[in-house]
Amino acid sequence: MEKDNLKNFLKAILKKITNNSLIKNEHFSGKEILEYTDIYQINLFILKNIFEEWEQNIKKNKSSYFNYDSEEVRYISREYSNILSKNISINDIQINDLALDAIQDYILLILKPFEFFSKEFERFDNKISIKNIEKRKKYYKTNDNVYSHIIDTIKKKNKQDINKIEILNVLKSNRVELINHEKNIAKLKTELNLDLEKYLNLIQNKNPISSQTTYILELFGNNEKELNQAIEAAKSKDDFKSSSEFLIKTYGEKYNWDLNDNKLSFFLKDIYRHHKSSSS
Repeated sequence: MEKDNLKNFLKAILKKITNNSLIKNEHFSGKEILEYTDIYQINLFILKNIFEEWEQNIKKNKSSYFNYDSEEVRYISREYSNILSKNISINDIQINDLALDAIQDYILLILKPFEFFSKEFERFDNKISIKNIEKRKKYYKTNDNVYSHIIDTIKKKNKQDINKIEILNVLKSNRVELINHEKNIAKLKTELNLDLEKYLNLIQNKNPISSQTTYILELFGNNEKELNQAIEAAKSKDDFKSSSEFLIKTYGEKYNWDLNDNKLSFFLKDIYRHHKSSSS
């Protein structure tokens, strides 16, 4: 119920900010995505999420039989990427789902930029290339000085790659000033017509499972997005038995879970409590 309430809340926001000239479109190009809502940062996040999913799919489908680091393959990959980026076409259902996620990303970016960027980098592999970090700067127009601070800090280390932990430590230090933070929050409320208190309550109640994320995140390779997806899927099952079997089959095999691990016991107990409270 809380999940539905949150989704309806976000849908109401999206309806207010959608570009009226695009409402009847059935498919959207890259240019139209950048014009989809009245808020450019949200449109950028839609594009960012498209490209990140695409990158993950490419990485997932790489074969061990080929040398993807050869100059020829890298050149062709770049050309292929450039061509694809100019030929985006997503349907109206896809763009709506992406926009709902982008709205939440935008709100977090405004309210808690350090937490937002920490979550962004948590999803990366342990080693991140400086070039990869730099090319993503184009997706941030709001609080982009925080991202610039990250780039400037790691460039001083004169490395081609950097450990994810080093970036997270930069963010934890909070040594960069937030520009117009209070004004941005006031602007956020106005441009989204946002009832901030209601939104925060919906977010807090979205996930009744009380697991301490930082404790159980290791079960999912420190991939917070995958953890959240697993929780949502487990909650949707009819009972605890179905949930636990699904989790162990889907994620246990993927991440080589030790069934005697205390973190797993802690996680499954919360899943059990959720089903017990739902049935009572």
